Amino acid sequence: MNELPALDDRRCTGCGDCVTVCPTQCLELAGRLPWMPRPKDCVSCTLCVAVCPADALRMAPPPPA
Repeated sequence: MNELPALDDRRCTGCGDCVTVCPTQCLELAGRLPWMPRPKDCVSCTLCVAVCPADALRMAPPPPA
């Protein structure tokens, strides 16, 4: 599987820019934090990482199943 966005929730401001820019809509906001309810839909495009004004996202290997 490709790398997935990993969130540093201490840096996240909850702006939702990452959710808005996601082309596959695999990210959603849960309260003020983004989460990935559909990780298999992620195409590892890195748009969410690039648009994050707080540098709260990075690409990382998915956690073990």
